[in-house]
Amino acid sequence: MTVGRPGKRSAIEAEQTRDAILQAALNTFSELGFDGASVRDIASHTGVSHGVLRHHFGSKEDLWKHVMEHVFDHFSSHMLPLIEGAVSGDKSLALTNFHSVVSGFIDISLTHPSYARLLISETRGGGERAEYCHARFAGLHTAISELFDLAKAQSPALQNHSNDSFFYCLMSLTYFRIAFPGMGPELNFPVANGYPSAKDMILDILFADSSVSNR
Repeated sequence: MTVGRPGKRSAIEAEQTRDAILQAALNTFSELGFDGASVRDIASHTGVSHGVLRHHFGSKEDLWKHVMEHVFDHFSSHMLPLIEGAVSGDKSLALTNFHSVVSGFIDISLTHPSYARLLISETRGGGERAEYCHARFAGLHTAISELFDLAKAQSPALQNHSNDSFFYCLMSLTYFRIAFPGMGPELNFPVANGYPSAKDMILDILFADSSVSNR
């Protein structure tokens, strides 16, 4: 029987512990907010001691920042390649490429609703945490601006929008149901009205008069 090296096993176990702590912290911060979250509770949910958590992440503020970096890194790693490829590619496909980028954002948000709840919680007021979130989102928003301008020239649906107003509409449509699950249309509204999914309904609203409309 082949047994892995103890050092390698320890490194793998440490990484697994870090991942578990990050997930527990993400869930706790998104549900309770920074002020309502307890480091000891996060450690307990993870099944580790308070000391182990601090060993891996330090203070509550440090843990929060690691969680936010994980969230924004996830958005960036999935969206930036799409954006960069679209901007440097065939300009005649700008609208189709922009549609794909927006679709990717919706996919991430609906697949990971804790991301949306966390971002809403942390940007609701002012302060350093809100400024951090705005700064990280601004990087993605700015990267999209050139592609948006190219797509706007090809879509009647985008003519009344700026990059900022389109992003506001996108966030509102995508995040409202996640933030307020007890409000708004019933859960089966998209499918009951002929849409394959909530994502398709959002895309159809945003791109209603374009050649990439979903219906």
